[in-house]
Amino acid sequence: MGFLDTEITKEDAEVILTSLVKVYASIPGVLRPYIPDLNTVLKAVPQEVRKYPLEDIIKLLEWAAANQIVV
Repeated sequence: MGFLDTEITKEDAEVILTSLVKVYASIPGVLRPYIPDLNTVLKAVPQEVRKYPLEDIIKLLEWAAANQIVV
């Protein structure tokens, strides 16, 4: 078993989390109060998401962004 009893290796977990921290850090300070924290975002994700592979969810969200459904 990997990081936090998942299949994610410790090394991959570090890359994932470091990348996420960089994304949040790139948000200008003046805008940060208007961006929800990660816990808030994750709590808003419906249970239906768990039925699908991450790659499918990413593809759906990329399509939605490209079509200005979710911006």
